[in-house]
Amino acid sequence: MTFLRTALALALAAMVAACATPQGMTVGAVGNALPKYRNAMEVRAVTGGAMMNVLTQPGVGNEPLKEALEASLRANNYLAPGGGKYFIDAEIKNLDQPLIGLDLNVAAVVTYKVSGPGTNATYPIRSEGKATFADSPIAVDRLRIANERAIQDSIRQFLTSLH
Repeated sequence: MTFLRTALALALAAMVAACATPQGMTVGAVGNALPKYRNAMEVRAVTGGAMMNVLTQPGVGNEPLKEALEASLRANNYLAPGGGKYFIDAEIKNLDQPLIGLDLNVAAVVTYKVSGPGTNATYPIRSEGKATFADSPIAVDRLRIANERAIQDSIRQFLTSLH
């Protein structure tokens, strides 16, 4: 019975570890904020994400992506301290993940929409993230790392496109 409890606890720990984290997806400063958007943006909604499903693969949840996007906007002086003048809606359109492998490559497609006074722009971003055996010997952890890197690259490209 103790073995079964230990095995169950390890399985649950592996599942939790497989979920993408906001810290792993956050982007630091990429340049000066465009004056129009400086301290004026707010993340309104993030959709299309999915947390890890025990029967499938680790995913990227809406809430962790929203937290990472807000932290990245804050680091780049875009996030409004109160309510924003410009709103960002992000939708994960696709997260293409491998089933097996030592080196895992994840491709992500995220569409960012910015709306506000005089602005209605759409930024479809395609990005990739890679994790190798050197990153982690545990496959599910490598997949989480690759997911985080793909989304981090997506956020970086989005921030760069705002300049």
